[in-house]
Amino acid sequence: MSLNIAPCGLVCSRCDAYRATQQNDADQLELVAADWRERYKCPEIKAEMLPCDGCLTVGGRKCFHCANSCGIRACAVAKGVEVCSECPDYPCAELQEFFRYAPEQSGAMKKMLDAIAAVEAQMHSIF
Repeated sequence: MSLNIAPCGLVCSRCDAYRATQQNDADQLELVAADWRERYKCPEIKAEMLPCDGCLTVGGRKCFHCANSCGIRACAVAKGVEVCSECPDYPCAELQEFFRYAPEQSGAMKKMLDAIAAVEAQMHSIF
């Protein structure tokens, strides 16, 4: 499976909703919905809200949150950046707030975004 990274640094290709979608497995989507209802204290989450082909996949399915509620995704699309560390406003307040919301993943996500920014800063380009 290829690596698919969201603007915020979440690795879409490792997300349970993405993986269940790619396997076309409705039972796994139900398991993900049950887990996320508990984990995120959100009883409204249903399996039909979760099919996702990746945050920035053109024409692909997006989970309900990413398609309708994620300001980070909307900002990245509007600014034409693939990851937030490409943005001159990185790290913005919205991204910082997201990191507070997902503390179990945010440390690694921030390190990845910082590493991408460092690599890009050192890249040679004639353009």
